[in-house]
Amino acid sequence: MNRILVFMYCVHTVTVAGLPDKIYWTIIDLPSCPLINGGSIKLFCNTSAVGLQKATWMKQSDVILHNGFSFTPDKYTGKDINDGSFLTIMNTTESDFNSSYTCLSDVHSYEDVLMANSSNFICMPQNTNITWTIIGRNVSVQLKLERFFPVPKCRTMFGGYMLKMTQQESVHLQNGFYHGTLNITSKSAHDLCGGNLTVVCLFGSVYPDTIETKILQNCYGSELSEHTFELEWTIGVSIFCVVLFAICYGLVAYRRKSQKEKSTTEEGPNESQSLKELETKANGHQTESTNENESLTEPQNKTAQPRRQHFTL
Repeated sequence: MNRILVFMYCVHTVTVAGLPDKIYWTIIDLPSCPLINGGSIKLFCNTSAVGLQKATWMKQSDVILHNGFSFTPDKYTGKDINDGSFLTIMNTTESDFNSSYTCLSDVHSYEDVLMANSSNFICMPQNTNITWTIIGRNVSVQLKLERFFPVPKCRTMFGGYMLKMTQQESVHLQNGFYHGTLNITSKSAHDLCGGNLTVVCLFGSVYPDTIETKILQNCYGSELSEHTFELEWTIGVSIFCVVLFAICYGLVAYRRKSQKEKSTTEEGPNESQSLKELETKANGHQTESTNENESLTEPQNKTAQPRRQHFTL
C-alpha cells in the first residue's frame, strides 16, 4: 500500500484585512500523528475572537461546508462548537494538498494553503526491491523504488552502528513522484557476522524508515559450515571409492567365472570323443576275437561231419 505521510505546520500567521488574530484555522493532531494517505486530516477554524459559532469552509473558490452541513459528505464533514468550527478531510490524496482553504465567519475570513513540499510532504515507496551483496567487510545494497518523495538519504547499519557509506542515485520525476534506483556502498570495521544488517532511509529531515533487515549467521556458524562441507565431501569421496572398488571386483570375478565355464565347455566334447574312440577300438578287438574263434571251430566241424556219415552207413 502506498503510504503518504505529511508533516504540516500547526500555526499559521494571521494577516487578514487589518484584523489580525480575529479568526484563523490550524491543523490539529499533527505532527504527533502524521497523516497517512487514504486517512483523514482535521482543520479547526478558531472564531472565539468574534464570538460566533457558525463558520463556512471553502476549498479554492468552492464552498465545501456551511454551518456544519457538507456538500460532499463522503469527502468532507464538519462540526460547530462554541469557539469555532471543525473541518475533516477524509480519504486524503495528493490533490488535497497545495490547495487553499478559507474559513469565513460573519465578515471575517482567513485563507491559507495546506502546504506539501519536500520539507513536510513524505511519500513512502509504493514498491521496493532490494539486492544485497556482501564480500568480506564490504556491503553493497541496490534499492529499486517506485513512486516516492522526496529522494531519501539511506544508511546501512550493523549491530546498531552506522557504517561508512556512499550513495549513488539514478532517479527521475514522474507526476510529482520519483522512480529509480539507489546504490549504497558501505564498509564495516568488523567482520560481518553474528548480527543484523539494516537499511534505513531518511525521508525529508524528520522521518526515518527501515527498508529491510538482513540477519547474518554467527561467526562460528560459517566455520562450522566449512568443516561440515569438508567432512561431507570426504565421506562422499570415500563412498564413491568403495562403490567403484566393488564394481571392479565384481567385474573381475565375473570375467574369471566366464573364462572357467568356457574352458570347461571346450574340454567336454574332447573327452566324449576320446571315450567313443576307445569304445570303437574295444568293439574292433572283440570282433577280431570272434572271427578268430569262428575260424578255429569251422575245421573241427568239417572233420567231424564225415565220421557221422560213416557210422550211419
